[in-house]
Amino acid sequence: MKNYPDITPAMRAILMMYNKGYTHHISFKTSQEKLPKLEEKWAIDFGTKLPAHTRFARKQRGHANAVAYSGPVLSEPGMVQVILMATEEALKMPPSSPWRREKWLSRYPEFSKFVMVEEQRERGDRAMTWRIQNRDLEELRKYLVGLVSAGDSPELKRQAEQIVRIYPMFGGVRRQLRRMLREMARLWNHHHKDSPWPGPDPESLPMSVGFKKLDGKKV
Repeated sequence: MKNYPDITPAMRAILMMYNKGYTHHISFKTSQEKLPKLEEKWAIDFGTKLPAHTRFARKQRGHANAVAYSGPVLSEPGMVQVILMATEEALKMPPSSPWRREKWLSRYPEFSKFVMVEEQRERGDRAMTWRIQNRDLEELRKYLVGLVSAGDSPELKRQAEQIVRIYPMFGGVRRQLRRMLREMARLWNHHHKDSPWPGPDPESLPMSVGFKKLDGKKV
C-alpha cells in the first residue's frame, strides 16, 4: 500500500490507476495504527506490493491485479481513507480466492470528501476528474453564506483562503469552488457595497494539472 501524507497525490494516483483499468474498488476510513496489518493482508491476498512488470505479466495471463493507497481525511484528524483498486479480472477469479470474497464496487470511487466523475472541461472535451461531494459542498456553502450575512470580513477571508489552500484543485473541484466563490462575492457586494470582497479571486484559483511525480509532496 502506498501511504500518502497529503491528499492531493493520493487522489492523483487513484485517478491515474482508474484510467489504467483498475475500475473496481473497496474503500473505507480507518485509524492510522491499523494500516500496517491491513497493508500486510492486502499484500498477501492481492499482491499490492508487486512491481509493475509483474502486474503486467499477470495481466497478460488474464489474472487480476490490485493496487492500494491511503491518504488523510479532511477535517478528521487521525483518520485515513484506504482504497483497494482491482482490474475487472477480480470478478473472474476462482470462487475460493480472496478476490471473490470482497464486495467490489464498480461505481466511481469516493475518497475523503470527494468523488470521481467524468465531466466536460473548459476546452470542450470530457475527462475523469474529482469533485467535492454534494453534501459536503452544500455544508461548505451554507457556512460561507453565514459569514457573508454576518459581515465577518476577517473570518470570511481566512476561511475562504484556507479552502483554496487545502482542497485538492483538480479540474472538477476548481470549477465547483470558482462558482461558489463567485456566488459569495456577488452576495457580499450586494450586502456590503462599501467594502470590497475579502476572499480570493474566483478567476485565479490554483490548478492541479496532469499526472506529476507521485512523491507525496503537496501540489
